[in-house]
Amino acid sequence: MNVLSLWIVILMIEQLREKLNPEKFPNMSGMMRAIVGYFLDEQYTEPEIVEMSVTFDNFVFARIDGDCGYNEFIGSYRDLERNWMNLISIKSLGLTPDEVAYCKQLLETKVKRG
Repeated sequence: MNVLSLWIVILMIEQLREKLNPEKFPNMSGMMRAIVGYFLDEQYTEPEIVEMSVTFDNFVFARIDGDCGYNEFIGSYRDLERNWMNLISIKSLGLTPDEVAYCKQLLETKVKRG
């Protein structure tokens, strides 16, 4: 990745942090706040999620900062995917097609398989 491309990604992440900031969503659950923070490398909760993993049967577990294992049950991968897609699809947020594509990529890259 060249310097210009890296700079564009950094700017996009900053814009996503602003647009998806959980403070804009008073009814967002604490768990979803933590997930958004994890995906965007931003701490919105205490403690924060530092890793996520999907089991062979498609359940998602998270490792919380300070924990030694994936002890926090998130739910099914399908539910996580649906909730994330619902969030990034809110028209009033004004996400660009590139931002939506990047958010989809975050779901795939930040949640480890196996």
